[in-house]
Amino acid sequence: MPTARHRRRSTARPSGIMIGHSETSQARALGGSHPPHLLLTALSLALLFPAVALSQPVRNKPGSTMQPVAQPSRTSSVYIGSVMALLATFEDAGILPPEGTPQANGIIKAVIQFQSAFLKSTHPAIRQFFTDAHRVTLGPRAEEVETAFRQTGWSADTFDAVITAGHTDNVWNTEGLSEAFREFNIGKPDFDILARLYEESRAAFSTQGKTFQQVYTQRRREMPGAKSE
Repeated sequence: MPTARHRRRSTARPSGIMIGHSETSQARALGGSHPPHLLLTALSLALLFPAVALSQPVRNKPGSTMQPVAQPSRTSSVYIGSVMALLATFEDAGILPPEGTPQANGIIKAVIQFQSAFLKSTHPAIRQFFTDAHRVTLGPRAEEVETAFRQTGWSADTFDAVITAGHTDNVWNTEGLSEAFREFNIGKPDFDILARLYEESRAAFSTQGKTFQQVYTQRRREMPGAKSE
């Protein structure tokens, strides 16, 4: 019979980094609904997120009408979950390239870093882009959805608003916008990756009688940081 010491070793990554109990539990919970390569990506994200500075969104200024952001003890799980849900949605559409390829790495980078930019950047060009995206696409619901993003990361509404805004004529010529995104190691080519995935996944779900929002919402409920947790 394996000892407790041996059992602990079984959860170690090849690099020697130990996967925490919460990440292992999440893998077990998701094992029946996600392909193995997506689970490996999810576990990698759980380990990498502290390093890519997603644990703390930008703080609201005094007097702001925005609601408080999630507490630090929960934020990492919340933002990991939103990225995992988006990747799982693309997976359900059958459009994710094989794990470990440059294409797959580019998708993961884009999903993580655009979320990070919208959460953390204080650059006026990014803040204006993000706020205008919600107002134009969501109208009276804009502030509510934008506030929810700061608390929980990507939602189907925010993703749709951002993609729609990014297609606006001359938006990428806005002064300072490309430079501000460059601070997060992303730009128009990375946006184009997400826009193409969004278009392809919507088309795939349409043939199944589903919408992108329906699939993403279901996947988000299954991931770390869901409201039911």
